[in-house]
Amino acid sequence: MIVLFVLGIVMLTYAAIRGVTHRKVRWGSIVLGIILTVSMGFGLHQAQQDRFLLARVPVAKTEKIAPAITVNGLHLITTQKVADKELRYTYAIGDKSYQTVTENASTFVKTTDRQQATLKTQVVTYQANSLWRRLLLLGQQTLEKGHTTFTLTIPKDWYVVPANKVVQLQQMVKDSKASIANETGKQVKQAFMDKAATDEAFLKDTKAQDELKKKIINDVTKQVDDKLLQDMQAQLAKWQ
Repeated sequence: MIVLFVLGIVMLTYAAIRGVTHRKVRWGSIVLGIILTVSMGFGLHQAQQDRFLLARVPVAKTEKIAPAITVNGLHLITTQKVADKELRYTYAIGDKSYQTVTENASTFVKTTDRQQATLKTQVVTYQANSLWRRLLLLGQQTLEKGHTTFTLTIPKDWYVVPANKVVQLQQMVKDSKASIANETGKQVKQAFMDKAATDEAFLKDTKAQDELKKKIINDVTKQVDDKLLQDMQAQLAKWQ
């Protein structure tokens, strides 16, 4: 387009010079030069304003992803608010973590009954996708990146939470595990006392003691773990 624009100017200049030196008007050159100069000038202006002659070409890719982090068996995609107040989403592929971008981009989250999470990335590009268009845009930009759309599709039992809340969840797990030892100790001591009060032989029966202790540990662990899971799910529900 620039080449044709310049060619139009050259033709007008040539016609003007010939007209002055030979006192003869070359109307063909003048008309063609005006057409080229005006049309290509308009085209150059439009190319700067409206992606003139560039075709919209979406490019999409879908990848399998993993949660950014798993806490007590709960799979989490974490978010972080950035300067433009948009959310950046963190996920994993293999053993590496990745984030979506927010500049000229949008992110959507969907749920699925499937167990595999995916990320679809669609980038809209504007291209001069033919030889003729590339010739007209010679010297101009022939490839431009447009808007990017991220679509996270995650299983229904996954959660999307702010990254700064993960520490709170991890602390809940830590406190819960610590309570198991305390509660187990109390219940074992009380159970041994109760058993010894009705069965004197129990204090000498190490096998019976071990079995009772093991049962109490298993029962307490299950109760604490069940309550922890319920408490974490309730907390996560508040953050959704």
